[in-house]
Amino acid sequence: MIYKYKNTVASLKRDGFIKECPIDIKTINNLIKRSFRDIETAKRNLEIDNDCSYNYAYNAILHAGLAFMESKGYRPDIIGKHAIIVKFINAVLGKKFSGLINNYDFMRKKRHKFIYEPDIPCSKLEAEKAINTAVELIEIIKKYLKENNPQLSFDF
Repeated sequence: MIYKYKNTVASLKRDGFIKECPIDIKTINNLIKRSFRDIETAKRNLEIDNDCSYNYAYNAILHAGLAFMESKGYRPDIIGKHAIIVKFINAVLGKKFSGLINNYDFMRKKRHKFIYEPDIPCSKLEAEKAINTAVELIEIIKKYLKENNPQLSFDF
């Protein structure tokens, strides 16, 4: 469970997990656009390749998470960047979304197994749940971005 980590943005920065970066609206927009394309790709592949769908759902959240970090002026800084994105999202969104963030963290770990232990299967139900998690979390991130960055105008 990711929510057991009592990280704050300040502690992630202090411990060297994240670094400051300039906020780039174009990059944020491109990352969010990419996350929506990944979701569509995950859905299209669901009938032919569960693993592919799962991976694209995960990548969709990864791209949205990077956009989320960028919108706050941060990037992951060290090894374990995918886990850092999960911790950052948790630090900013908090307990209200802990169940969803835990699902994302589980997806991160399962995706890692797909890469390094290719004999681990992914069921259609797992792929569908991954897509649902991705859609829900990306919508939350998109809403947060719009509310906190009025200069953003998603053109998709």
